[in-house]
Amino acid sequence: MSIAKKLNQWFIQPIIKRRISSASVYEHNGIKLHIPAGVFHPKYFFSTQYLLNTIQQLDLKNKSLLELGAGNGLISISAAKLGAVVTSSDISEKVISNLKINALSNNCQITCVHSDLFDNIPIQHFDIIAINPPYYPKQPRNELEMAWYCGPDFEYFRKLFPQLVSFLSPSTLTLMILSEECEIEKIRLIAQQSGLDLQSYSQKKIKWEQNFIFSIHKINI
Repeated sequence: MSIAKKLNQWFIQPIIKRRISSASVYEHNGIKLHIPAGVFHPKYFFSTQYLLNTIQQLDLKNKSLLELGAGNGLISISAAKLGAVVTSSDISEKVISNLKINALSNNCQITCVHSDLFDNIPIQHFDIIAINPPYYPKQPRNELEMAWYCGPDFEYFRKLFPQLVSFLSPSTLTLMILSEECEIEKIRLIAQQSGLDLQSYSQKKIKWEQNFIFSIHKINI
């Protein structure tokens, strides 16, 4: 186990869990969010900021964007303010209810869907799909741990990739962020089993952790 992974598992995660055990308010570039207790908090995770910055560099005007597993909703609301037509999904009813409130308070129109991955999302082709997945192979015990753990056999990805295939058009840009601390090659193999390929889009080292954004494409056979 790397030093970064040990730090994350033994020190950082417990500290973050304590800090987000109560509701809070977070502000970012004029966006004000109410963050319920136990919800993935953008202040404490590098991945949210990195994926957000990457998406903000795109031309979002009138583009359809799906944030799969929206959590705190920062990416969805930021994209909507830049002119995107946004759909936000999450497995948590609490998150979806809160996202509707945050969208309203920030004067944004967002379609919010309570869904386990794509289960309740009608098949359609989005211009952009943003995914900030859990990637540590362990069984989550509660909603908070679902932000970190994808299941002992990577169940999250084994469900994600077969569903994703139906939502991809040749022009869809699907961006997924992963850390060097996860089993990237294992996740890549699971994607390939569904006829998908992870291609390097960008990478950035933030503090002690190297982060990667991959674009996901159908494999041409």
